[in-house]
Amino acid sequence: MSLLIILGLFLILILIRIPIAFAMLIVAAIYLVGADISLKLLAQKVAGGVDSFSLLAVPLFLLAGFLMNTMGITDRIFAFAGAVVRHIPGGLGHVNVFASVIFAGMSGSIIADAGGLGTVEIKAMRQAGYRDRFSAAITAASALIGPIIPPSIIMVIYAFVTEVSLGRLFVAGIVPGLLMAGSMMLLIYFLAKTNREHCPVLPRATFKEVVTTFYGAILPILAPIILVAGIMSGIFTPTEAGVVAVLYVLVIGVFLLKFRLEHIIDATAEAARATSATLFIIASAAIFTWIVSTANIPQAFSELVSNWVSTQFGVFLVIIASVLVLGMVMEGIPILIVFGPIFLTIATNVGIDPIHLGIVFIMTMMIGGITPPVGITLYVVMAIARVSLPDFMRSIWPFYFAILAVIFLIALFPSLCLWLPNLAFG
Repeated sequence: MSLLIILGLFLILILIRIPIAFAMLIVAAIYLVGADISLKLLAQKVAGGVDSFSLLAVPLFLLAGFLMNTMGITDRIFAFAGAVVRHIPGGLGHVNVFASVIFAGMSGSIIADAGGLGTVEIKAMRQAGYRDRFSAAITAASALIGPIIPPSIIMVIYAFVTEVSLGRLFVAGIVPGLLMAGSMMLLIYFLAKTNREHCPVLPRATFKEVVTTFYGAILPILAPIILVAGIMSGIFTPTEAGVVAVLYVLVIGVFLLKFRLEHIIDATAEAARATSATLFIIASAAIFTWIVSTANIPQAFSELVSNWVSTQFGVFLVIIASVLVLGMVMEGIPILIVFGPIFLTIATNVGIDPIHLGIVFIMTMMIGGITPPVGITLYVVMAIARVSLPDFMRSIWPFYFAILAVIFLIALFPSLCLWLPNLAFG
């Protein structure tokens, strides 16, 4: 059976809202039957698709994020962020972004950020007089920082697919993540100063309040420093960092909060649901990726791009444009697994570092999370803020340009993401 027919069927299944994992399994089964290949290969590829030690980090970082939410650690993070930046024009908009930066250093999950920290952020912004649609836009955009600043679940999957160093990838995301936060805060400041958005400014926190909230949030703030330092020094691997993150959150819960067994039960249940969905997509994509690779699509696409583009930035433009379009119809993980090897082939042909590619690829892919009609983060935040899609889109579009500006900056200047891992690992 023609591969074009298979890809067309796959697109149709996605458009009629068949879950992405089932769509890949259906077209893979049809292709194997049409090619007279035993369906045993389907079972073998699916089972082998998640047979990797590095993927153990996925449920661990998810669990750390959900534990932070159920134990109330997110409230302490938000309180400290508010004490530091709430008086700047833009007020709680800056607090929203700053809190996401801190939260990202422990979770690495966009859903944990949007669903947990986002609930706290939107409630506070509503009480302060912000419009719900603007609060939702900032919350959704700032949640994208989570997968960029280490640790990051999506980076674990990228390293698994492309076989690059996860430690280097983690460290490479620090500066781009901070640049994303900076671009969003500049945008919020501009919107506030020009009265394009109603941004009530809260009074400057007293020194006592800053110290008090800092004391309550000191352990969560230290988490990213401990994790990154441990990875860079070789004390533990990036996968083992997931265990450290979970244990660290539990220690915070025992010593700082009213720790209850229900916290672990609820967080474990949430993490189990998110992990099963994530790994099922990864497993299903294994056979689909095999079909794409055996049909020599990566090589054919690479040759096509090479005939038209010969510069590194030109290749990045092709990849960024492709990922933005794919993000409208596919979730991030399937895009990464299916198209990651294809883009890697194209990038290496023009000398692009795989780590540099990974940062640009992941940052672009995250935009799909807030792009209709597929963006999961989009619908999570809309449900929390109780806003309609048209209202949400009216406030979110400036953040697209702020994020894209950082992506193009990283693409043009590789040292922004490579100098730190080169300094740390040589």
